[in-house]
Amino acid sequence: MNSGQVAATRTRDEIAAAIRSLTAVDLARLKMVARKYAFGRPIEPDDLLQESYIRALDSRACPSHVDVVKFLAEAMRSIAHGEAEKVEHKVTLVPIAKTGGPEDAESIKDEADDAETQMIAAQRAQRCIATHAAVIALFDDDPTAQLVLEGMMEEMTAEEMRELTGLDKTGYDSKRKLIRRRIDKQYPEGWKP
Repeated sequence: MNSGQVAATRTRDEIAAAIRSLTAVDLARLKMVARKYAFGRPIEPDDLLQESYIRALDSRACPSHVDVVKFLAEAMRSIAHGEAEKVEHKVTLVPIAKTGGPEDAESIKDEADDAETQMIAAQRAQRCIATHAAVIALFDDDPTAQLVLEGMMEEMTAEEMRELTGLDKTGYDSKRKLIRRRIDKQYPEGWKP
């Protein structure tokens, strides 16, 4: 497409139809993405996923060449980032004593974490997200392995993962071995952030 062409976008009805026709694997992947982006942020994963549906139907333009699952995942990333910024710029109000003198005001404790504690928590959350993304990216060539790995990270049972992926016990065990070998090969001394 050259700069003079405009990308075709999906209509609201097309987006709604695509959301209704999401497979169990698509929904599981979206739920995992929601948990990833909600981690360390002031929004619950289910709320984040629902908000992405609402915005996809109401205010977002989905190009017709973009997969709806990727579109919703990107919407969740954007929403989670916006929610984090709201908290970052929120003014913390500290109650003032209604009676008493200045000596009583000193006894009022600010319940908010100090700036250093907030920065450390934010850095830990970012490292966790970066680690998760780097490990998942090792399996860009194998979506089933990615799904199994994400399920393992979410502590899903083997039975749940086999049901979700459609793998039998042997296939599931083979994917787990592939995952372990590829991670061990990439990080022979363990993960070093």
